[in-house]
Amino acid sequence: MRKNLVLAVLCLAVALLFSVSTKPAQAQSTMSCPSGTYDMLDWMTLDSSLRGNYHMSGGANPLYTNMGSGKFYWSKGANGTPWDIQLFDNKYIYLWITELNWNDPHTFKKFAKNTNMPLVPRCAKAGFPGSVIKVPDTSYQTYSDCSHYITQNLKQGINQVWGPYYISLGGQLPSNLKVLVASYRYNCDINYATCNDKEEYYLAQKYGLVQWVHYSLKNGAFQMQQKTVFNQLASGGTKPNFPCF
Repeated sequence: MRKNLVLAVLCLAVALLFSVSTKPAQAQSTMSCPSGTYDMLDWMTLDSSLRGNYHMSGGANPLYTNMGSGKFYWSKGANGTPWDIQLFDNKYIYLWITELNWNDPHTFKKFAKNTNMPLVPRCAKAGFPGSVIKVPDTSYQTYSDCSHYITQNLKQGINQVWGPYYISLGGQLPSNLKVLVASYRYNCDINYATCNDKEEYYLAQKYGLVQWVHYSLKNGAFQMQQKTVFNQLASGGTKPNFPCF
């Protein structure tokens, strides 16, 4: 009797999670983009019907999505830290803040002028590549606590939107999932031709960030340094913990 009850509860939980994962996407658009473009805020964030009670997970850290006024958080821990915090307006989505010491939310890196690193247009064209942004000012501040920092830079930067592509990442994600790739290249020469680092954000409508890859240029070719896949829709939400401001 007890065994049958436990089995029934487990089956119900699996059924509920499956119904959530197969629910049609609800657009996160808060603006009307021109025909042929994509509202990248929609593609970069977990669906509004999911983010309060669910998050993405995979082989490494979890990823919780929270929205704020003109910003959104990708929190990488159940306690709301560490995080990536991005800014957005009607023109662009900007890389803004990322963690420094994984276990100390008082330390972080922030782009110095807040909006000097536009990652993608808010309404972006896809293609091979599509939208392209050249970034001459990559200055950022490395904070050792909430008020002390040093300023550095990443030379020249160039950001592009590629796709759409259709990929299969396993887990609970559909096969042949449609993704857009935001390519973030930095430490580039003055002509934006040769860059020493590249990060790729694989973005899927409804799920947000489903894969992140970092490459470094070695012997004239990009070689993968790190990859994180977010292919599981897991129960639980969080509240971001950013104590400095």
